[in-house]
Amino acid sequence: MYTSLIHRLLMFSVFAALSSCASVKKMTAGPAELRAEDWVSYDGKTMPCKVWPVPAGVTPRGVVIAVHGLSGAKSDFWYLGEQLPPHGYTVYAYDLRGQGNDPVAAERGDIIKATAWQRDLATFHALVKRSHPKSPVFWYGESLGSLISLHTAADLLGNRSDPDGIILASPVAGLRVALSGFKRFLLETAAKLSPRSRYTLGDLAGVDESKIKVTAKSTHGGQMAVTPHHVSAFSLRLLSTIGGMLDANAESAHRLQMPVLFVASPNDVLSSADQIHALFAEIRSKDKKLLWYTRSYHLLLHDVQREEVVHDVTHWLDRQVEAIRR
Repeated sequence: MYTSLIHRLLMFSVFAALSSCASVKKMTAGPAELRAEDWVSYDGKTMPCKVWPVPAGVTPRGVVIAVHGLSGAKSDFWYLGEQLPPHGYTVYAYDLRGQGNDPVAAERGDIIKATAWQRDLATFHALVKRSHPKSPVFWYGESLGSLISLHTAADLLGNRSDPDGIILASPVAGLRVALSGFKRFLLETAAKLSPRSRYTLGDLAGVDESKIKVTAKSTHGGQMAVTPHHVSAFSLRLLSTIGGMLDANAESAHRLQMPVLFVASPNDVLSSADQIHALFAEIRSKDKKLLWYTRSYHLLLHDVQREEVVHDVTHWLDRQVEAIRR
């Protein structure tokens, strides 16, 4: 009975939470370095990255750093990399530690603390700023990446390395299925007792992944079956860490002051429209906008309205750049 209950709790946590918030203002300068196809983070860890530069003859307008979701990869942003550079925006993306392209295979599906994700983003941002000192830099965080972007931006508040604006795509604003206090207690206890124990998404609650729609034409199970960087099993401490960030969502959103754009779907498998509206309402930035894509699902850049999404993102970026230049 208790095993089944823990399994269900974990499944809901994965799909609901996609981490724990802590300060990232004090960063270790250390060996950080940005190279052509990889980069070195604050602690010396080397991870893959990719850049889609502005074509020759196009005037640079800004830079976008893209942060992927759970079991995702930098390659998920190929469409942004194809569409934004002709409009003057260089696109960078990097693989998250603990996900499918982590160079250390044993660390895939695991994370010790959310601060590692946050410090990675802050470090990568600083390296990109160093390479583009005269360009505004924006973040595009998708799903888990939206949480990492939200909490990192909140912790960098007032720091000169703040992004010039953040885009939260398919923001994980809450659980469609609420967790009871007892279920949450079971998860946290299990994570402390056996932090590295791993579970597949199917095992966690007996959910058929082939029925979870992530685009209008595909399911989570179908997508993962053809995804080489798919991570099938996640550690208990990663799942617990992920849940902690949801707990701090409202407080972090409340502290944001830079421009914020939400691009979201009311059909998202993770968060309901009401939960997304509620998180959006917590943002105190004077420049915030929420756009809905009603024919799409969770993976907006891979769905039927991706052209609309990128058009709207480009328009928003143009408006931010013009405001900065005035």
